[in-house]
Amino acid sequence: MFSKLHKNIELLETHKEQILHMWLEYEIVREALCSNTFSPDFFQDKFASKVFDFAIAVIKKEQDLGNCPVIGVMLTLFKKKNIPLADVFIICVHLKNALLLFMYKNSILDEESLSEMAMLMDYNFNGVIKEYTSLYYNDEYKVKNCKQEITSNTTTEVQKSILTSAEDYLQEIELDSEQIAELDELESDTLNAIDEDEHINQHSLLESANLFLQYSKVLNAMYEFKELSYTLTILQELLYATECDVLERETKDMVSIYLKAIISDLRSWRVSVFIARDAQDIHYLDKTLLSSIAQLQMTLMPQEEQNEEEIEFF
Repeated sequence: MFSKLHKNIELLETHKEQILHMWLEYEIVREALCSNTFSPDFFQDKFASKVFDFAIAVIKKEQDLGNCPVIGVMLTLFKKKNIPLADVFIICVHLKNALLLFMYKNSILDEESLSEMAMLMDYNFNGVIKEYTSLYYNDEYKVKNCKQEITSNTTTEVQKSILTSAEDYLQEIELDSEQIAELDELESDTLNAIDEDEHINQHSLLESANLFLQYSKVLNAMYEFKELSYTLTILQELLYATECDVLERETKDMVSIYLKAIISDLRSWRVSVFIARDAQDIHYLDKTLLSSIAQLQMTLMPQEEQNEEEIEFF
């Protein structure tokens, strides 16, 4: 599918940082991020780099087109910050522009490679628009799609096609029960560490980060939970990088609340899916977890100071 791009894959990979720099140096991209108090450096490190890696993996046929786990995580955070769809468009479309410009400057852009790159970027961007629209207009989006499917299927058939029960899922995979059981002790240790002091401290942040790291490792081995695994990976990286001493008291209290809520939800979900096996839908808690994690990320992520005099509104 991407044979021409594959021939130049080494050049693209070698110049990854240059391409990312080109992407985020577009003034309109930086303005879209900064006007929404989103640090360009944070975006590059946590999202842009991973989106680029996914595109390369698609070209190499290591990933399927349109199944990027990074996108869902990124858009959940975008929604939490109420970033307008127009700004999401500006941010995303300029990756395509940066890639095409790089290819042009390196004399590898011809009709075939242009067509392949456009297909790669446009197909994924189409998914971005649909996903972000569904996040904002969730009920309307679900009803519309449900009505379309019901015209040719019964309600029961539609539900079966959408939901996967824990019992059915666990019959399809080889589960490492020991790994799952080990998470129980880590959860308890982490919650105890959080409750030891009146306010969150560096030790409890690191304990939480370690728990999320272990969760991400376990879930990353299961295709169905790649997105959740990646979200937890971003969160643990952010916790490791956070200096508790510089956080305000109110922020520490919020972090503590979110951490305990996320851990409690993870524990409940883990038991229901992998131990009791009574979950009718293995993804029943996905949206809640992604939302809580995004909220905690917003609480901890560096804020981009924005001088109103530097923004021009048209």
